[in-house]
Amino acid sequence: MKNTKHMKWLSLVAMLSFSLPAAALEEREFKSSDESKSFTATLTDYNAARKTATVTLKNGIVKSFDLSLLSEEDQKYVIDSADELAVSRSVSVSFKEVKGETTRTKSGLVRTRSTPTSYEIQVYNRSDKVIEDLEIRYSLYYCVGSSSATGPSHTPQVLKGSLIYPKLFGKYNETRATSEVVLIRESKKGVAPPVPSGGGGG
Repeated sequence: MKNTKHMKWLSLVAMLSFSLPAAALEEREFKSSDESKSFTATLTDYNAARKTATVTLKNGIVKSFDLSLLSEEDQKYVIDSADELAVSRSVSVSFKEVKGETTRTKSGLVRTRSTPTSYEIQVYNRSDKVIEDLEIRYSLYYCVGSSSATGPSHTPQVLKGSLIYPKLFGKYNETRATSEVVLIRESKKGVAPPVPSGGGGG
């Protein structure tokens, strides 16, 4: 019985998200000033000068309205979240692919190249304030398949992880690396092309 050779490759960083210490940026239920109506949304901004709040509804629609339209409890939540919202606006994230040394092996006609691959995620604090306990969550998507014609089809996989930045000073950036996924490429050498079937010759 032939062994089924598997290969996998990293396709992209599909998702990055922030996790702040407080409850800002989390979906919650808001109530109207008289508490007769409610809606579920995520608080995304608060303008203290204009006293307006901006939220993103579950369907992705963004709404801005006067803070007085919310219940007293929700007004307090919005005001208390102002600092965390300011932090989220002050952080920028960039990332780049990093490939390690490629290892080459062979077994019969099969040549295999294995390359450990990860991403470096750089976080920059544009503000003058110190940001503490910032968490970046990431997901690396790749496929696992087979070099055998009878092997399994490509199966999507995901590797999830997080990076903690304990203290990010103002106007300062810090870079940390994600976990690795090994990219495996297989090819066959010296295989003669198939002979066409059919008539001819003589």
